[in-house]
Amino acid sequence: MDKKSLVSDIIRLEWEMFTTTRNAGGRASCQDDKTTFEIMRGAQHEVWSLDTLISYRNDLEQAKQQEINLVAIKYARMMKLTFPDEYERIEHLLPPVTENAGRLADEISKRHTDRSLAAAREYPKLISMGRPVTTESSRAGHWAAMDNYLHSELLTYSEATLELCLRDTLRYESRGVNMALLILENTAVRYGYPSLDALEAALP
Repeated sequence: MDKKSLVSDIIRLEWEMFTTTRNAGGRASCQDDKTTFEIMRGAQHEVWSLDTLISYRNDLEQAKQQEINLVAIKYARMMKLTFPDEYERIEHLLPPVTENAGRLADEISKRHTDRSLAAAREYPKLISMGRPVTTESSRAGHWAAMDNYLHSELLTYSEATLELCLRDTLRYESRGVNMALLILENTAVRYGYPSLDALEAALP
């Protein structure tokens, strides 16, 4: 299967989980914005290798068969930093994370956060429009930063997928390629801009 088809399958499965996730404060408007969801998730998934995408799609398909909502679990795990008191009350309901999976998620998240900080220095206007890069620099305690968002998502992946994610990450690094910039470039193109520089220049 080609990458475009794999990414399409993954987004379809993720959207089913995302749009049906229940929020304590009621349904969020973004849960009805499929277009933006497809742009943002597609831009991210396109940077991964075919092996990684196949493995992650398998994770999603298996979760669907078992009626497990991985997106809901991701948002629940984010609460560990944004709403720690509430998280303590639901932590026992979440699937356990193995020591190896936790280690892999930590390493991948750290490497990607470092690249995101570098990207923020090159494209400050674009980065400032989204989540803060790190929890430490978060503008408000309940605003989930990129590092928390990514780490929480990684903890929903299987160990096999995490191993492949780390392999891809290290391969990009060995070539001197910033994955965060690749994701931003994909995002710019999906929004109709010829380049990331063009998008940054168009922002006020």
